[in-house]
Amino acid sequence: MSPSTDLVAAQLRSTAATESPSRHSAGSDTWIDGWASTAPTGGSGAGSDSSRRRTERIPYIDMARGLFLILMASTHAMTLAGIQSASFLARWGLPRGWATTGLIMLCGFMVATFARQMEERSRIRQRVVRRAKELLVVMLASNAIMMAIRQLVTHETEPLFSLEWWSGVLVGSEWSISGILLPIGLLLLVCPVLVALYDRCRSRPRQVMLAGGLLLFAAFTWSVPSLVPDLVAYHRALDVMFGAGAGGFPVIPMIGSGVLGFLLGVFWQPPQERFDRDTMFGAILLFVAARQLLSATPGFLTVVVGRTLVDVSHLVLMIALATGLIHWRPSRRALRFVPLLGCYSLFTFLVHRVVEQTLSISLRPYGLPSELLYVVCFGGGLIGLVELLTWRPMFPSYDRLLRTLYL
Repeated sequence: MSPSTDLVAAQLRSTAATESPSRHSAGSDTWIDGWASTAPTGGSGAGSDSSRRRTERIPYIDMARGLFLILMASTHAMTLAGIQSASFLARWGLPRGWATTGLIMLCGFMVATFARQMEERSRIRQRVVRRAKELLVVMLASNAIMMAIRQLVTHETEPLFSLEWWSGVLVGSEWSISGILLPIGLLLLVCPVLVALYDRCRSRPRQVMLAGGLLLFAAFTWSVPSLVPDLVAYHRALDVMFGAGAGGFPVIPMIGSGVLGFLLGVFWQPPQERFDRDTMFGAILLFVAARQLLSATPGFLTVVVGRTLVDVSHLVLMIALATGLIHWRPSRRALRFVPLLGCYSLFTFLVHRVVEQTLSISLRPYGLPSELLYVVCFGGGLIGLVELLTWRPMFPSYDRLLRTLYL
């Protein structure tokens, strides 16, 4: 076994081990940390319990996050390789369009998991608000850097000396891959409100009312462009919030998707020691039924059904698949790099496209077939990411630098 493989294995073993709840714990760089309280709460020994309280990773959530990031890397590689939508690879390869909403919904799912398993509401609020602020800082910095690099690569350096161009980059008139971080950061800021609603709706009738209200909210946010298209088109702020969005991602509807993830997390039953085949069968059945319902839905309702039921079915399927892979022993060795990507998800999110873009630019003069270019960009991007992640325990200063940058 190579040193890099040993480091990957060691890192993944740490995701299932108990960790200190400090900011610099192994999972502190995820969009929303994969921890849950394992100590009892309340009682006369609350003070001693607090001093002994430890946190641990949730392996199936790290696996699900890693799977979504792999789908995102595949989609970006297809775009860089120029894979046409009608090609065999686009039709029968890894699915496209799942990762963006899936990651945001998984963020909401994670917060709901905290709400179910932890009693310290103030700690949840502090954690998610702090991470939201960090994400917004990373969003602004990464967007400015990515846009500046793009101008340099294309030899269009004149805008770099324009204050108007820089204000557009920071405010949002021009966005690169960092556009997805805006709805995630805003979702985390409103998560304390969702947790408060959850606390007030513990009875079954109130839970039904909460579920209905959150479903209506998500459906409405995705329906706004079709309900008032002229109003959205002629107002820049409304277009960013509901239409074209920032970097192609409409902000408020994406937050609505995160709310759906929170709703799923409220009712989700955590997996037991053994994987339940019925869970996987039910996830597949929900996915198939949602796709069939979407094909039979009238045109004016396709957005609502697609962005609620179908997106939820994607998340359920990926969580069920992640749970199965965690409990299936042969996959633990072959796919141990997947939870590693999920554990360091923000770093993976930002760096994978840089690696793939570098490979694409380097290979472009050779005129490779688009399918081969996709394989090289996708495979090389994942290998490069894993190598960069395995350097973290090897070089403490490198790891400290990334943590200082919230990565």
